[in-house]
Amino acid sequence: MIDALAQFLGIILNVIFNFIHDIGPAGSLGIAIILFTIFTRVLMLPLMINQQISMRRMQKIQPQIQKIQNKYKDKKDPESQKQMSKELGEFYKENKVNPLGGCLPLLIQMPIFFALFRVLQKASTYILKLHEIYNQLAVKIMETSGYQSILQDILKNKSNIKLDETVLNNVDSLQSVLSQLTSTEWGNLISSIKTIPESLIQQKDNIEIFLGISLVDSPKDLMGQGVIVAVVLFVFISAFTTYLQSKISVAGSSNQNEQAAQTQKTMSIIFPFITAWMTYSLPAGLGIYWITSNIFQIVQQIAINKYLDKTGEGE
Repeated sequence: MIDALAQFLGIILNVIFNFIHDIGPAGSLGIAIILFTIFTRVLMLPLMINQQISMRRMQKIQPQIQKIQNKYKDKKDPESQKQMSKELGEFYKENKVNPLGGCLPLLIQMPIFFALFRVLQKASTYILKLHEIYNQLAVKIMETSGYQSILQDILKNKSNIKLDETVLNNVDSLQSVLSQLTSTEWGNLISSIKTIPESLIQQKDNIEIFLGISLVDSPKDLMGQGVIVAVVLFVFISAFTTYLQSKISVAGSSNQNEQAAQTQKTMSIIFPFITAWMTYSLPAGLGIYWITSNIFQIVQQIAINKYLDKTGEGE
């Protein structure tokens, strides 16, 4: 399922990229990721609205649910628990509420997010123009005598990349490896293999560099290149927008029980740190997606809250 979704989303990303690249190739990958993120978020908007309506309905009837649960608080025998489940089920049916209504949209979104991650992590596989450039680079590198040992030496500390004979002697496999190289590793490779066409490197960089940052590099890699201010800002914006998004989501909730409120408060503190670490460790292209997604969700949440307040949906 995730493979099929990734293929579908990859086609969309390629269409968006081609449109942007035809207008102007400079920074086209970054712009394509931003537009692609907005497109996927708009695609999931109906799910988010349904989730918010369901959550509001659940919050409204929460006091009555707690009354039923408290009635059986000290009755742990199977018969009492069965009776409580029956009463809750009848109560949900009477109030036309699905207790899983708030979770189902999230469950539906999970495969989409995994597919998105796969597409953005391997953008050169799905963006045909970029794939073609890396393919040409692979062919040129394979024409150089001893390229295998050069690559093995440059990538000896990268445990996530396996350079066996099968990979090194296959154009498609080699181009996949090249798409994972950082700017520093490309610099070392160009210094070692003088026959790599400068025009191809320029085309690659023109596409992948956005606002002065190479989107295939992680901020962690960029720190080693001395791009400290950009990295700090990038990671901070990612964490801060995550924090804002979680706070606005909480602000749109009411009548929560104490446990749920405490859980949301804890997650609103933990999630920004998780996001900051992921943004720091993963390719910057994924960070662009994360920041754009957060900003979109902030605007989306405010708009949904106003819409539901005005229409009375979920009341």
